[in-house]
Amino acid sequence: MNPRKIGNLIKTGIALLALAGSATCALAADKVTFLNWITAEPSNAPVMQKLIGDTGVPAEVLSSAWGDMQKAVFLRLRTKQPLDVFQAQERWLPTFAQMPNVVDFNDVYGKEFLEKTFPPEVLVTGQVKGRQVGLPWNVGSISLISNTQVLEKAGVTDAPKTIADFVADLEKVKAAAPQSTPYAMMTKGDDLISSDFQLWLWAFGGSLFDDDDKPVANSEATVKTLEFMKDLVDRGLASLDVDRGAARRMFGQGESAFYFDAPVAKGFAEDFSGQGEAFVQYIHPILTPVEKEGMQSRSMEWGHLLVMLNTEAGQVDGKPSPDSLSARFLTGLAMNDTVQLEYFQKLGAIPVTKSARASDIVTSDKYTVDWNASLGMPKLNELAALKDSASYVGVVSEEVQSALLGKKDAKQAAEDMQSRIEKLLN
Repeated sequence: MNPRKIGNLIKTGIALLALAGSATCALAADKVTFLNWITAEPSNAPVMQKLIGDTGVPAEVLSSAWGDMQKAVFLRLRTKQPLDVFQAQERWLPTFAQMPNVVDFNDVYGKEFLEKTFPPEVLVTGQVKGRQVGLPWNVGSISLISNTQVLEKAGVTDAPKTIADFVADLEKVKAAAPQSTPYAMMTKGDDLISSDFQLWLWAFGGSLFDDDDKPVANSEATVKTLEFMKDLVDRGLASLDVDRGAARRMFGQGESAFYFDAPVAKGFAEDFSGQGEAFVQYIHPILTPVEKEGMQSRSMEWGHLLVMLNTEAGQVDGKPSPDSLSARFLTGLAMNDTVQLEYFQKLGAIPVTKSARASDIVTSDKYTVDWNASLGMPKLNELAALKDSASYVGVVSEEVQSALLGKKDAKQAAEDMQSRIEKLLN
């Protein structure tokens, strides 16, 4: 759907919800209405239906395709159909946080309880401006992945800690295999270009927006990031015209040593390598290198969250409560280790609780342990939740490309990125 139409639908949904206050009937709820996209996927539906049943809470399960989820949420609210809990992608959370009857889970379970239950790098995925709007359900990240088979052939045995270390490793790989592209940097596709750029911008200590949501793209960190990315291309350490599909192939076939991807990278690497599960030993997620040691390493938030509305099913004595049907349902899905571990074993979803992550089932899976260690402190894609986000993504990717192609120097590209973002905001 056109991003502008989605934006209009979202604004309409929020406005109608503000007037309606609640989409539930006056009678006490006897079940939870749960909207999600996993049960819309034929291969995953049977497993998810069982896990939902294992919560022990009566639930009416509604299915929607992933691409229609936001529309489905707001249409149900607009037409005043029941909706108590729904699944959300992390990038949608700032939009859903604007709805007046979305529950802050700190008010349901207590902030201290949540902090004891979930690791901080997992909990942050569901936070919007200090509110716990989303309850973690299946959280990973967009992290930097290394091919240790390629690196070992080049004499590299330790993961790079700084960007200088990273470049040195790329140089070694290039020297050992001159025809290789040591880093499969995303240089094709607006979403992918802007994503890789943001990850390196954070590594240099920069950001596109400050804490007050004001654009700060024209910065020294942006200039350094653009110069770094262009230098990689100029020296053949990265190449132009690479998208996620190409990067996955290059990585799996030993043509690249590093690229950014989500946890599903494992399956693609197994397939492209031709070695299947035997190749997993060479797939090593790592912390994104930073400009200087001691700086905070960042990955990009990626995860599935659960959102709860302040409806009859979520209340006890008229207030949100951990003893309500909705909260008990959520506890069963996200905080029951048996359910979490079965979700992991059957569908590969990385568990979110501290206790489930400490289980032998998880700790014996090296890939998952490595992935959890690669998160650093995840940060939300700064462009994904903006109204008409496609326009902002386009601006950032165009200015990055202009620098990579040498059409502008890094300083001019940073200035133009800032002015174009400001124009869109106004």
